Amino acid sequence: MNKNLVAGLCLALCAATPLAAHAGTITIDGNFADWGITNNGTAAGWTPKAGVLFVVEDQSNANGGYLNPGWGGQAYDAEALYLSWQTKANGLTYLDIALITGHDPSTPTGGNSYGRGDFAIDFGRDGTWDFGILTANRSATLHQGDVVATTNANWATGLWSAPAVYDPAHSSYVTSVTDGTDVGDAALAISSSFVNMGTLGGKHWFYEVEIPVANFGSYWQGANPAEAFDVQWTMLCANDVITLDPPLAVPEPAGLALLLGGLGLAAGTARRRTK
Repeated sequence: MNKNLVAGLCLALCAATPLAAHAGTITIDGNFADWGITNNGTAAGWTPKAGVLFVVEDQSNANGGYLNPGWGGQAYDAEALYLSWQTKANGLTYLDIALITGHDPSTPTGGNSYGRGDFAIDFGRDGTWDFGILTANRSATLHQGDVVATTNANWATGLWSAPAVYDPAHSSYVTSVTDGTDVGDAALAISSSFVNMGTLGGKHWFYEVEIPVANFGSYWQGANPAEAFDVQWTMLCANDVITLDPPLAVPEPAGLALLLGGLGLAAGTARRRTK
């Protein structure tokens, strides 16, 4: 999971300003054009419009199919994760998440085949996955599009206990919701396959989901999250785990001071290394 440098730069710059409703209107229809993403066959195609937080990990044709923590090549490659939130004309705020993956959402589960996983959110970044957004029906009562309050005990896990260590009995990589409390519904759309994405090519699929932040209770206050959080997605085997950790919204000019201070520290470090 080698995070693209441009993603880190985006996170640093976005941290300089408040992040509420920062990306404009996004429509949940399986079309990534309103995110600013383009499948133009170049690395620049992954980059969304300003204000969208993102991470890119396009690496499917390297390392003999190794992805991290497992293998599978393009068919199990989680390639990019995007995030924004917006307050709409109705006065309600929504969290928008998007994913590009080489994993076919119609992949069956059985034998050496593993289907699609659910989106996981960890408020507080304390290692506890507080919510799952279901991308498929998981039981008679847990359905695609449900927003489910969870603990780690409510999640199935993958095949790996550490990168390249096959140990399903001790895996901590969460994959799909098995239980929990249904707290609401999200809008979910999954595209048909498309090509010409990034420089490595292959078939891709685009997921996008929109969650009313009221479903998160006290974890979200007004137009902004109450604390920092992580968003994660993987397939049921967890061959490739992708995580986005957006910065907590901070007021100007404190955020700008933090950014400038960080850049100054980085510059000083670079000078010391040069010496």
